[in-house]
Amino acid sequence: MRTIITFFIMINIFFFTGCDRATKSETDKKPIKIAVNPWVGYTPLMYLNEKGTLKKLGFELVFVSSLGENANLLSNHLVDGFAATQYEYINYKDELDGIVPLFTIDRSDGADKIHANVSIDTLQKTDRPIDVYFEFGSVNEDIFNTFIQTYHLEKKKFKFHHDPQSVVASLNLKKGQIVIVVSYEPYSSILESRGIKEVASSHNLDILIIDALFSSVEKATKARHRFIELKKAFWEAQALLKRDPKPFYQVIRNYLENQSYEDFLKSLEGIQWLKEPDEKIRQRLKQQGIDTAYLL
Repeated sequence: MRTIITFFIMINIFFFTGCDRATKSETDKKPIKIAVNPWVGYTPLMYLNEKGTLKKLGFELVFVSSLGENANLLSNHLVDGFAATQYEYINYKDELDGIVPLFTIDRSDGADKIHANVSIDTLQKTDRPIDVYFEFGSVNEDIFNTFIQTYHLEKKKFKFHHDPQSVVASLNLKKGQIVIVVSYEPYSSILESRGIKEVASSHNLDILIIDALFSSVEKATKARHRFIELKKAFWEAQALLKRDPKPFYQVIRNYLENQSYEDFLKSLEGIQWLKEPDEKIRQRLKQQGIDTAYLL
């Protein structure tokens, strides 16, 4: 009798263990979804997507036009991670519990820009209200705050407009309107072609803007091998971009809001690629409340 009972126990253990393994196997097959917007630093991910490499590695890109969409998608479990700056993480930290950077991508060195249709001198002297356009809860807000502190504009009358970059780039100005627009490529070139000129940028403002790939601690642990392979593939694609940008651009041009090749090259000048952040940058990120322990 005990032998029979033991037999059935072993059958049950085998059955449920097999089901558990099958479930885990199916989970492992599911693509890890990463949200990205058309930032020049993320173009190696777009290149890998076009070449089919991401699919082979078990990743899928979800494209967004607004930086703030990243957190919303993640908090609603529609994506597993996102490429963004540390400021998106800081601004949505309460909603993104357990999210950490897995590898750094770049440092903005002029690609994040402040635009205006008047000079800084005019901004400082005017008593008229100033319309300000940017994405709330994103790095745009932080660079704007740095800008007004730098040029002592805190007491000005601002009227804020929360719009994604795709809307901001097609801004129709009213006669006599004074505007400040916070933007980045490929949208900055569109604004400049319409007479809304750059007046400051992350190059000359005292702000550290780091782009990174973020995901949960759980994903970082369970799919660590996948993220390691993704990081390796990312920097191989970046090396191709650096070595021969024209064919690279041809592959990813449809992601860049009709940005020309010349403007694409110009936008690359506004970032510093950051394969391995030095100790100084790690310390500054830690001071901002960023957990760097999971950086690959």
